[in-house]
Amino acid sequence: MAFKEAQKVLKTKPLIWSGKSEKHTKIPYFHDMEQNPDAKFLHICANETIYGVEYKDYPSPKNGILVADMSSNFYSNPVVVSKFGFIYGGAQPSGVTIVIIKKDLIGNDGIYMAGLAFEDLLDQGGLVEVEKKNKKKAKILYNAYDGSNGFYRCPVEKFVRSFMNVPFTLEKSGLEAEFIKEAAKENMVQQWHKSVGGMRASIYNAMPLAAVEKLVALMKDFQARYA
Repeated sequence: MAFKEAQKVLKTKPLIWSGKSEKHTKIPYFHDMEQNPDAKFLHICANETIYGVEYKDYPSPKNGILVADMSSNFYSNPVVVSKFGFIYGGAQPSGVTIVIIKKDLIGNDGIYMAGLAFEDLLDQGGLVEVEKKNKKKAKILYNAYDGSNGFYRCPVEKFVRSFMNVPFTLEKSGLEAEFIKEAAKENMVQQWHKSVGGMRASIYNAMPLAAVEKLVALMKDFQARYA
């Protein structure tokens, strides 16, 4: 599977050995094989399940890092993890995947950023506490719409209103451009999708309560001036 996926994106020949010529009965000594000097990694399948061939001594790439699919022999024996840049294993059909990756390969990658986000969620008390915060923010914003005597309107039924993305329109649609202009000065609110019209406030997890309160204050001030 990894080889088939690699063929889709690599211009050079990605395969240096498949085992087919030996009828999948042996594993070669990789230092005797011609490896691409420009290769960023060497990918191996640590244990082949159909023919029953397993690495007992893992190769060292001439260039780049060693990547291993250990889906079928994870936790079956001790492994010197430091020899690898990336180890992964997936369980079928559940879709569970375990990944071990060197820190210096992560850098500022999305995986690292996701890890920081997860740590922050835990620091806040987990998803139950995060949900409470999101509900509070959404309630303040929706109450501002519903309590505006129709000046602001949310087209979504109350039971299914999103806690993340809050669309709204103005009773006087001609004022929407001016509202967007004023909100943009404060880095708040964006124009809703052009096929729908109106505006949208996105209040994802990272959006603090103070920012929502600031938007509501702007809404009330705008209504006082244009109602």
